[in-house]
Amino acid sequence: MLELVDAEAVLITSRLVLEPIQYHHACDLYLILQDERIYRYIPTGPPVSQQALAQRYQLLERRSSPSGDEVWLNWAVRLNEPPNYIGVVQATVQSTQAAYLAYEFAPESWGRGYATEACRMVLDLLFRDYTIAEVLAEVDTRNMQSLKLLERLGFERRSFRAAADYFKGSSSDEYMYRLATRQDHINARG
Repeated sequence: MLELVDAEAVLITSRLVLEPIQYHHACDLYLILQDERIYRYIPTGPPVSQQALAQRYQLLERRSSPSGDEVWLNWAVRLNEPPNYIGVVQATVQSTQAAYLAYEFAPESWGRGYATEACRMVLDLLFRDYTIAEVLAEVDTRNMQSLKLLERLGFERRSFRAAADYFKGSSSDEYMYRLATRQDHINARG
């Protein structure tokens, strides 16, 4: 069983506040997560209702899987000023000493460095508080913004999977990205 480390900690950067996901965040995030552009390269779509999103967030409030072999770390990301919500960052820590990173941000926030800033804070937490050997991210090969984000964060492309998924009428090829050490993460900061 994996141990949670300060799972309710709020993370703060110079421009952002990352709040651990709770039921009530569905009110704040539902509308921004309705933008279809967010889901262009992932098989899921927008939440079907605010209530469905709230139920999902209520499940994630547990912060760990029922079996205890995964830690679920999820944050609602908002701007410091004005305090508008702009997305979510997710990290799943597995008993294999690997963590998976994922994120969804409102298109209005793209290209401003918010995702980089939020993900760096989450990576800092993962390497500091959890015994992990690597952080992994799977991304559609067509998602250039996400590929650039991962490379800015110090991730390296490790593998390619052709026809990894089929959704929205087309096949999706995927890259697996890996950040192996805290030092790689620190070096990516420059």
